[in-house]
Amino acid sequence: MAEAEAAALASDDLNPLLARLDGWLSGLGTGLASARLDAAALREDSEIARRIAAANAAVDACVSDWPRQRDALRPVEALARSLDQAVVLLVFGKFNAGKSSLCNVMADRFAAHGAEVACFRLNADGRLEPCARFTEGATETTSRIQGIRLGKRLVLLDTPGLHSGTGEHAALTRRFVDCADSVLWLTSSSTPGQVQELDELAGELRRAKPLLPVITRSDRYEEDEIDGALVKLMRNKPMADRSGQEADVAERARDKLAARGLDVAQLRPPVSVSVHMARAEGESPAAMAAAGMDRLYAALRALVSPALAYRRRKPAEVRLRHLDETVLGGLQALLRPALEQLNAALDDVAGQLDHRGAQMQEDVWRAVVSLLPDLLDAHAPERDAEGVRGSVSRALQSAWAEVLDTHFRDFRLGRDAQPAPFEPATDIGFEEIMIEVDGGLQSAGTDATRLHAALEREIRDWVAVAADHAREECAATLREVMVGAERLDAVLPAHEASLREIRSDLRAPA
Repeated sequence: MAEAEAAALASDDLNPLLARLDGWLSGLGTGLASARLDAAALREDSEIARRIAAANAAVDACVSDWPRQRDALRPVEALARSLDQAVVLLVFGKFNAGKSSLCNVMADRFAAHGAEVACFRLNADGRLEPCARFTEGATETTSRIQGIRLGKRLVLLDTPGLHSGTGEHAALTRRFVDCADSVLWLTSSSTPGQVQELDELAGELRRAKPLLPVITRSDRYEEDEIDGALVKLMRNKPMADRSGQEADVAERARDKLAARGLDVAQLRPPVSVSVHMARAEGESPAAMAAAGMDRLYAALRALVSPALAYRRRKPAEVRLRHLDETVLGGLQALLRPALEQLNAALDDVAGQLDHRGAQMQEDVWRAVVSLLPDLLDAHAPERDAEGVRGSVSRALQSAWAEVLDTHFRDFRLGRDAQPAPFEPATDIGFEEIMIEVDGGLQSAGTDATRLHAALEREIRDWVAVAADHAREECAATLREVMVGAERLDAVLPAHEASLREIRSDLRAPA
């Protein structure tokens, strides 16, 4: 392709944008650290404290894995650098779509026109090594990233199919897809443009990478009579059939991309080819034209300019994808569920606060009031009302501590939740019972009825105030955790927005 050979492959000055991406990651780390959740006011074995620890652990796990994730990106960057002087087209599609066959026939035609052709594959160290011609077959034959350099400036990168039954193959394709400047989507004419294939391709268009759909195996068996006998011969599909399939693939692809909010301008008009028929008829000019190869080459020529535009910003696009999908995606996957579980635990405990406070108030009241008759009897001989009050105060503190630990056991309550000493305002004491004897008054004992009633009222008032204070401190602790969870939750959308801004600036027309 003369256009690719003559293309200027200089890169844009991406240093300012790369610096912004580095700053973005640093800012994300700082934002996560500053939003770390605090469980100091909660007992370690409480459900909320465990959920807080899980959320913090999710953040720590993601941040600590950033260096390893960055190292995992280096083979992709190394491959991109090794192909720095070429336009790289990723040949993409599920196995048995004819990827290796198409690559081989294009290599044959370039070689026939005197261009240098070299096959390579990616070794375990991320370096390129020479290899033989691509293996073709009806089953999946590609187990590693491989490619063909056509001339000096064009590379076809063949990969294990993204729809591979082997998970390792699919993961390999996704890792190295960023090396390409454009994508050739190969889909068989027997089932062209399957929905799951379009779902995978939408990810590539999200990166503003131009994409050319290629409908392969555009041929069919037809019956013909030879020497009086009916035989089946493979022939190119009629142009009308091809055009219909191309229009159908184009329409469904546009609809799918539009539904995802993606730019349909990245999608190029589909073309259909038959490698089998081009080969069967000797790859002559007429055979190549009839098989659709001339139309494919014309489409590839039109693809050079948008591919070069992507190539110029590719280093930043690779870094951008890493930050978006690996860094942010990893945080979303771990942190979102942890925060959802934390918020559910917060809602659960908050919904029980009033009930727990009321139950605590009732338990303390019953525990202490039931002691009053015995306390009054014990102090009646000396008519020691102050002694009664002191005993009541000690009983309240003891009952309070026990009941508090039962109903608000999740919390480490501070001074604000500790009740004030029981100091009754009443000056009612024991009252002497006087009876008339022989015209005079004589003591018949003591009466604690009014003192009992007054102490009951003041115990109830004291318990109500103490329970309100404890409940409010617990509620304040929950509010602080909720605010902290909201603050941590807000870190991700804020950085998503700033990353979108960087992406927009990267892809803005010059």
